[in-house]
Amino acid sequence: MSNKLVKQILNKKFKCIFISPHFDDAVLSCGSLLMHLTGKTSITIINVFTKAHKKPYTLSARKFLKESNGGSDATVLFKERFKEDKNVLSSLNVKIINLGLVDALFRKKNNFNFLGKVFPEINHIYPTYKWHVVRRISPHDHATTQLKKILKKFNGEKILVFAPYGIGNHADHVITRKVCEDLFDNLILYSDFPYNLRANNYGHADESYQEFELKVNLSKKSSLIKLYKTQFQGLFPDGKVPSHKEVYFLSKKL
Repeated sequence: MSNKLVKQILNKKFKCIFISPHFDDAVLSCGSLLMHLTGKTSITIINVFTKAHKKPYTLSARKFLKESNGGSDATVLFKERFKEDKNVLSSLNVKIINLGLVDALFRKKNNFNFLGKVFPEINHIYPTYKWHVVRRISPHDHATTQLKKILKKFNGEKILVFAPYGIGNHADHVITRKVCEDLFDNLILYSDFPYNLRANNYGHADESYQEFELKVNLSKKSSLIKLYKTQFQGLFPDGKVPSHKEVYFLSKKL
């Protein structure tokens, strides 16, 4: 596209809120748009699932920790991710709100089972990444209700909300989309990068949405993404951010 979407946002004097399931998602999926908008309108990034717990961890969680910073303490990792995100977003002159909900890999069931000390998977809502986190929202997961209670206060006539499309089917991304679709009329869905490239699927506009594409300045966007050091190697094993476009789905209610 064009800068048609940017012009539409600025002409209608929208304040923009980007709902980011995790610390890096807003920049990964919307980094170029953020760079276009910074300094021209009010921008807030709301990071949703920003906490974890101490041991014991599931095998999937331990694998994630190893790929992230080589550590074994998720609370330490998430403090590092908090600092990384603050560093990246400070350069974009945006307001940051961290909600403090627990990441899917670390969410626990209400009923504690002592066997979980030996087999942590027993006590976790999502025991594995491959077979649970990216499969479906668990019936034991109350994050949807929790998030809806928090986000409803951000609704407003001149507020434009950006939420993940949910490509990759990560529970945290799907929950975030579901809540935002329930709450906000002024809604734009963003295609989840890099999961859209892996799936060869940027999403599609149904009867409720119209699609916009934004060309990416790969050099500038890569320089931002690389500052998420704990996540970069796991996301991009070859050390390079691949060429891509940013795709947005604008609600026709706007």
